[in-house]
Amino acid sequence: MTNSPVIKVAGLSQVVEFESTPLDAQTLTILEGIDFEVKAGESVALVGASGSGKSTLLGLLAGLDTASHGDILINGQSLALLNEEQRANLRGQHIGFVFQSFLLLPTLTALENVMLPAELQGQKNSAQRATELLDQVGLSKRLRHFPSQLSGGEQQRVAIARAFMTQPDILLADEPTGNLDTHTGSQIIALLFELNKTHGTTLLMVTHDESLAARCDRRLVMTAGRLEEHNG
Repeated sequence: MTNSPVIKVAGLSQVVEFESTPLDAQTLTILEGIDFEVKAGESVALVGASGSGKSTLLGLLAGLDTASHGDILINGQSLALLNEEQRANLRGQHIGFVFQSFLLLPTLTALENVMLPAELQGQKNSAQRATELLDQVGLSKRLRHFPSQLSGGEQQRVAIARAFMTQPDILLADEPTGNLDTHTGSQIIALLFELNKTHGTTLLMVTHDESLAARCDRRLVMTAGRLEEHNG
């Protein structure tokens, strides 16, 4: 683990405007004054009550949306200075994402779902790496199966393999065990940390799962759009 932050968040705020009536526009502050850093190889849990802004923050870190104020630096690159296409390119090169709802394409096999991020980047010979990743997550016998033929735990394993396909520096996970039973969730937790160790990937995870949060190097606690940091 190096001392250089791969994620640096400075003065980040997110404010949205909505109309309560046709003549009355109001604003809602979702995030306010967020500051933190994550160093290479760290594992960080982002915890807090529903509606505290955790998923909004994760989306901003992935460059899926732009902040109202402040900045996010990914490997020293300011997201505020990038347009949508440039953010997408940076995300494709440096960030993997695991969603609670898996978000696998139903018409693609497990192998094809894992290959997809590399193929979108124009990489060749992606089948071999995708096969190796599916083997690492224990699905070497399920390569040709479609998502509907897989259990929830198997689908999440495919999603994790897909997230590692482009060898990202950073893995962002939004409730990766939220739709799984306790036993399967424990297996997914073990897998995430095994791959973190193998690939040296920085992990930042939104979770309500205390066993997952406890495995992380530290936790960041969101409360009504503000951030508190708890080590350990």
